[in-house]
Amino acid sequence: MKKIAIVVGHHKFSKGAKSSHLPSEFDLMSEVAENLKDVADVFYHNPNIGGYNSRQKSMGKKTSKYKIVFELHYNSASPQANGCEALYYFSNNKGKAIADEFCSIVNSKMGIKNRGVKALHSENQRGFGFVYNMKGTAIILEPFFGTSWKDVTLFDKKMYADLLRQFIKGL
Repeated sequence: MKKIAIVVGHHKFSKGAKSSHLPSEFDLMSEVAENLKDVADVFYHNPNIGGYNSRQKSMGKKTSKYKIVFELHYNSASPQANGCEALYYFSNNKGKAIADEFCSIVNSKMGIKNRGVKALHSENQRGFGFVYNMKGTAIILEPFFGTSWKDVTLFDKKMYADLLRQFIKGL
């Protein structure tokens, strides 16, 4: 068993962020995840489990033996919003350090602005259920904004998969 798990954000019936320039968040990150099976075990949320929190709790049980669990996403907002972010559980210093390193690497290798890491501390925050319910260190990776033409032109799916592969091998 590998020590790292990758969870693709969202599911086949609720595909997350949309971009006029790219496939949906779920479809794009599924492609990335499938290319990382040599370094991590890949999981998908069960769309038949109703409710976000129930799905996160179920995923927490599935991934309970992993030291680190990444959830793959991309952001969507106004066309002016851009950059890479990573989200972690507020009191997890290891998660913060990994998230910081991820954002720095995406910035240096792909040229996407580093917006920094975001600590999640309340169930009212998007993504909190994921970072809270995983047994291992859980980090949500948001390498770019699909609504930013600049980010989209800098993002390369193959390069991102290779970047993640090297990043995971280094953990």
